Amino acid sequence: MRRIVGLVIVGLAIVCSACNSDEVMDAYSERGADSDKLMLSNSSDVLIGELVQLGTTDFPLMCHSVNKRFAEVELEGNARFVEALVKIGVLMYDVESSDCYFEELMNFAFDKEYYCNVLLSEGFGVWQWNQELLVFEQVDEHDSEVVFIFPATDDVNGGNAVLSVSELMLYEGAFPGKGDLLDDGTVISNALESLKLNIKVDERLILTSNVSTTFNSDGYYNDVAMTFNPQPYHLKCELAREEENGYWMFSFNRDSEVILSHNLTLGLDKSNKNEPVTHLYNGLRVGDVVLQTEAQTGELYKALLQVDKLNEGAKEYAQALAMALNNHALMDVRYVADKSIIAKVHALARQNQSMTDEWWVDLELVFSDESCVSSEIYFEDFLTNFKVELEQLVVEFESKFGI
Repeated sequence: MRRIVGLVIVGLAIVCSACNSDEVMDAYSERGADSDKLMLSNSSDVLIGELVQLGTTDFPLMCHSVNKRFAEVELEGNARFVEALVKIGVLMYDVESSDCYFEELMNFAFDKEYYCNVLLSEGFGVWQWNQELLVFEQVDEHDSEVVFIFPATDDVNGGNAVLSVSELMLYEGAFPGKGDLLDDGTVISNALESLKLNIKVDERLILTSNVSTTFNSDGYYNDVAMTFNPQPYHLKCELAREEENGYWMFSFNRDSEVILSHNLTLGLDKSNKNEPVTHLYNGLRVGDVVLQTEAQTGELYKALLQVDKLNEGAKEYAQALAMALNNHALMDVRYVADKSIIAKVHALARQNQSMTDEWWVDLELVFSDESCVSSEIYFEDFLTNFKVELEQLVVEFESKFGI
């Protein structure tokens, strides 16, 4: 599928909401514009606050400290698996990044660096960090797990972390990328099918994770599901392809409380080359606010194909994109509880204030008192990065699921 689908996903994922007249009332909230604006502001603040708190939990704190110990060492072999986990934790620790960790989690789920293959090639056993040699060395056998024991901090008295990897299985049939040559000369011959892991520090559980994948007869992925739980937070993501739909789901919870969730469904018709995307649903929930879009026909896709022929950043491009969104997508922002409208969304072509030759599309929020505010006022810091991560998601749909 062409890059235009990336434009669909990224352009609409940010602040758009669908209106289905059979299910929700197409009416503004009775709380009033001031209260609605405060709710948006609070939702954004709560999200950023939770990201800050995530960075102070045991797993990212451990990774930040351990990373100092590993910083001057080039880890090799199965130790690269430990390095990959530490990288994710360091990103969580670095609050300034405000990332959703999509790319890193997908790298992990798809075993892009081939470290799960190395785990199996080196076999089960117990490896312990040797601080004098600055390597993991095998110290014991194990029947069914790969276990790493290492200092939990950069302090000599910081206690021990134990990473246990189990139920590790590789798929050896056809799949996208089979036969590709990696930078180190390795030829990809199999793909990650499943694994479970946990990390304990002094017997206290700080992280659990699970990856499960399935493949279809054409060699493409049917489903890739991952849980990644740095206690007490829970991240879950799933990419899947059905006969007539492709979908993505991501959730970020503290225990059972939803902090952030994103759901995307693309209706597909492979036999129709002019309108391969038959409909689109996209919902981004931030706390008590849901930001969604719905396009019921392939008209949006066709319009965006025309936009894609123009030069991105040009005035004509921004104007054509704004027109396509306004004409063919249903867009607004709603309360989760009663589905009442907080703001309707209108796309506008705007000129970049610092780069006079560059134009972009702003999604403007129109409140019940007819006041208009750019969506970036409420969500810029987080959603700018969210957009970049979604672009990575589009690549996965294209290359791994045959979409």
